[in-house]
Amino acid sequence: MMKRGLFTLAMTGIACVPLASPARALDLNAFRAAHKLPPLSYSATLASAAYEHAQALARRQRLDHKGFKDRVGSLVAGRAAENVSYGCETQDCAIRQWARSARHRRNMLLNGISAYGIASAKSDKGRTYWVLELGN
Repeated sequence: MMKRGLFTLAMTGIACVPLASPARALDLNAFRAAHKLPPLSYSATLASAAYEHAQALARRQRLDHKGFKDRVGSLVAGRAAENVSYGCETQDCAIRQWARSARHRRNMLLNGISAYGIASAKSDKGRTYWVLELGN
């Protein structure tokens, strides 16, 4: 994890392992509710930034936070964080993957944020990259 000012970054390359039995889908707000935190509003603007970065990750076929401050800094007025990963085909899997990582979980449970955007993109080799942008 890298910290720069109010920005927090985290990334993972851990593959998502399917659950042995069907479980209810997990989304970011359900995860926050389970930890007694208020829901976040979906932001099309943050989702667009997440999609652009997911496309860049898929193109480069690697995880990074290159340009995070420029990408998200102009969109939020305070705290911001970003999670990136690959290996999941669904949003549920990506959220569960991040929830198992202390750094990613910390980002998803930040106080002082009010919005999120999430997106994925597939590389030419078929790997799906996910980006979650968080801020207010």
